[in-house]
Amino acid sequence: MEWNMEKNTFIENFVLPSELMNSSTKNVEHISFGGVSLPHDTIYLDFAASTPLDKRIFEKMTPWMLGYFANAANRTHPMGELTEHALAWARTSIAKVFSVSFEEVIFTASATESNNLLIRGLVEDPHRKRNKIVFCATEHSSIITTIHTLVENFDKKLGIEFAELTVNKDGQINIDEAQKIIDNNTLCVCVMDVNNETGIKQIQLEKIRQLTLKFATILHVDSSQGFARSELIAQGVDYDTMTISSSKIYGPKGAAALIIKKRKPRIKLQAQLTGGGNEFNLRSSTPNIAAILGFAHACIFQKQEAKERIQYYKKLENIFCEELSKYINVKYYASENYKVPGVLTLSFKNVNAMKLLEETKTVCASVGSACKTLQATASHVLVAMGIDLENTLSSFRVSFGLTNSENEVREAAQRLAHSALNLRKKSATLS
Repeated sequence: MEWNMEKNTFIENFVLPSELMNSSTKNVEHISFGGVSLPHDTIYLDFAASTPLDKRIFEKMTPWMLGYFANAANRTHPMGELTEHALAWARTSIAKVFSVSFEEVIFTASATESNNLLIRGLVEDPHRKRNKIVFCATEHSSIITTIHTLVENFDKKLGIEFAELTVNKDGQINIDEAQKIIDNNTLCVCVMDVNNETGIKQIQLEKIRQLTLKFATILHVDSSQGFARSELIAQGVDYDTMTISSSKIYGPKGAAALIIKKRKPRIKLQAQLTGGGNEFNLRSSTPNIAAILGFAHACIFQKQEAKERIQYYKKLENIFCEELSKYINVKYYASENYKVPGVLTLSFKNVNAMKLLEETKTVCASVGSACKTLQATASHVLVAMGIDLENTLSSFRVSFGLTNSENEVREAAQRLAHSALNLRKKSATLS
């Protein structure tokens, strides 16, 4: 595809929110549920959470949803045999993208499932001889919560312990501490290459890799964001296992993979879904052929277009930041040297992030904190980086994508700044 930096030619591959509001748009139904519908002026800046489906990929998926729907495990008739070959093509294609072998790609339904399969599978292996799992303090909750759950509920039965790698204010692992923690009893070390909240690259990953090699320990990299936002897969660092996700790279939801490299000794996992022996006996389930094929095409497009996509994310980020600075002072939580383009965690002083997004309404972003049982919960990532509670509860994330235009990000910056200033006025009035 020819790509022009001055014009976002990626847009032609997507259905835009504005099209969803146009009843005359072909094959696109205007949807409203529970009295909620999409405002006509909605600006989506939450691409690190989920991306729209590329129309090129949708076209590849459609025949497998409508016509070629057989179970790939049933090879006794031509329809099943055809879908089996489609599954093999998808696995081979993804293996080629990541320079691994066919058998090293295990399909799952999500990055969360991939992380769970890895951690639970290692812990529940009856032949396991090591007991310690090490993880970075800023990992995704699908890593941290799973480890805590295993330790809290099954520590006596499974004999599992965990250790947390702390980070500095730039989100980088304390290597001196890591050298003391990672040892001969360490089963696995979990370190994501790019943080999902802040976009911070873990530049200490190579040093962590050297430690895992020294102690023959498994290095697991969650590259859900890294593959989507960087030209280097897993920041160019060797790894043992890796998680990748379709929903972050303009592919369908419901498809992801756990890459398990062939090592000696072999990495052994206990299957979490059993019954049919699918995915080399690691995940029994009827494969979602359409989603898996879409995932494979998404991986191919991502690798082919990575440079141009990243350039565009960077351009949008610069425009957004420049526009914001015209109206309000902003605090950013990652320096340019340590982060990937297109993901920003920021805050406005004395402005609660949840209230800000409620006030803005038409800008889709993610709060760095969530309201649980009416209590504000600080982002564990920012807390780990030493950010104080006030700033943590004021933080929110914007992430840019291929369907954003320059005018959109300028408008979004203006709306967010306007809402923040309004909230400050209201607060001053009440005071």
